[in-house]
Amino acid sequence: MNAVDIAQIAAPILQTVFIVVIGLGYYFSIKETQRMAKASQDTVEEMRQVRTTGGRPLVTVSEDYESLPSLNLVVQNIGSGPARNIRFEFSSDVVSSDGFVLSDLPIFHEGITDLAPQAKIVTYWDRLGNLLPMMKDGRLQRETSVTVGYEDLLGIAYSHTWAIAPWRYEGIRNVDYGGMSDLVEAVQRLAEQQRIANEGVPDRDSRRDREEPA
Repeated sequence: MNAVDIAQIAAPILQTVFIVVIGLGYYFSIKETQRMAKASQDTVEEMRQVRTTGGRPLVTVSEDYESLPSLNLVVQNIGSGPARNIRFEFSSDVVSSDGFVLSDLPIFHEGITDLAPQAKIVTYWDRLGNLLPMMKDGRLQRETSVTVGYEDLLGIAYSHTWAIAPWRYEGIRNVDYGGMSDLVEAVQRLAEQQRIANEGVPDRDSRRDREEPA
């Protein structure tokens, strides 16, 4: 078989391979174009939703550790859009040392109609020193999961699970900033009283001028 015969046999094969490569390239080019168009459409839709709703909500449930040794239970929308039809599901009861069950409060049992961006609801729980013995003797779970379900203004549903675990804060010592603020206010009041008293007493030169005969 000479070179001419080989070329005649190979030509259709090479032509077929060339057509397949061109076809695959065209197919993947079309798919990439469709993907980019879909991504662009999703971006436009997301921007439209942001303009309509103000953004996506994000509802959290947590302990307010900034108030230690007291603990509050805080529900907060830290997102940029309002949340609606907020529902809560606790894995176990959240109980205080006096037997009060926070998880049975209407806001948790019946849910919240809506919560604006950056808005929060705070309810007092207990002092950490009262909760730690309850966890040790089994009257309170060491960690409680709270599943929060809610919607944005367009009706898009979201769901997140948060953990409440007050045992994490055992041994933490906080400065009593409230007492320091009271001290600062007391010093400011004394300084203000002293200023008023000083303004009401004339200086020595003024007294001497009034005592000298005209």
